[in-house]
Amino acid sequence: MFEAKLKPRLETLLSAIATKMVAIGITANMVTLFGFFVNLIATFYFATGHLITGGILILFGGSFDMIDGAVARAQSSLRLSGALLDSVIDRYSEGFLFLGALIYFYNLESLLGVILAFAAWFGSILVSYVRARAEGLQITCTVGLMQRPERIILLGTGTLIQGILWDKFPMIQSTGLILLCTLGILTFTSHVTAVHRLIFSYHELNH
Repeated sequence: MFEAKLKPRLETLLSAIATKMVAIGITANMVTLFGFFVNLIATFYFATGHLITGGILILFGGSFDMIDGAVARAQSSLRLSGALLDSVIDRYSEGFLFLGALIYFYNLESLLGVILAFAAWFGSILVSYVRARAEGLQITCTVGLMQRPERIILLGTGTLIQGILWDKFPMIQSTGLILLCTLGILTFTSHVTAVHRLIFSYHELNH
C-alpha cells in the first residue's frame, strides 16, 4: 500500500523541495552532512534525557536521508562518490543515535536497556551489511521489514512518546518502558530482516 499510494506522492513532494534547493546552490552532499549534524545534536539530547527534543530531532534528521537522494536526482548528478558518502554517513548517524540510547539507559542503571541498545544497533548494521554484500555479488536485496526509514521512524517516535509520558507515569519515567519496548522491537525486527536478506541472497546465489 505504501509503495502504491504514499511513495509516489512523497517522491513528488521531495522532487519539488529538491528543485528549490538546487536552485539556491544546495548540493546532495551538503544535505547528507547537514542531516548528520542534526543527528549528532539529537544524540546529545537523547543521551541527556531531553527526549521530546531528541525524538523530534531524530525524525527531522532522518528526513534528510530521503531529501539528499532527491537533490542528487534534481542535480542530474547521481555520482558513486555521493552514494558512498551517503551510505557511510547513514551508518555513523545510526551508530550515534543508538549510543545516545545506550547512555540514556546507562544513566537509568538499566542493564536491559544497555543490552537492547547495543543489540538494536548491531541488528541495524547487519541489515545494511547483508544488503551491501549481496549487491557486491550482483544480487538486488531490498527484502525485509525493518529498513532504515522504518528504523528511524520507530526510534524517533518511541523516543518522543517516552518524553511526552515522562512526567505522567512514574513507571515509564523510572524504567524507560516505552523505549525498552521500542528497542526490543527494533532488535527483533532488525535481526529478522538481516536473516531474511541472508537467506534470500543465499538462495539467489545458488540459482
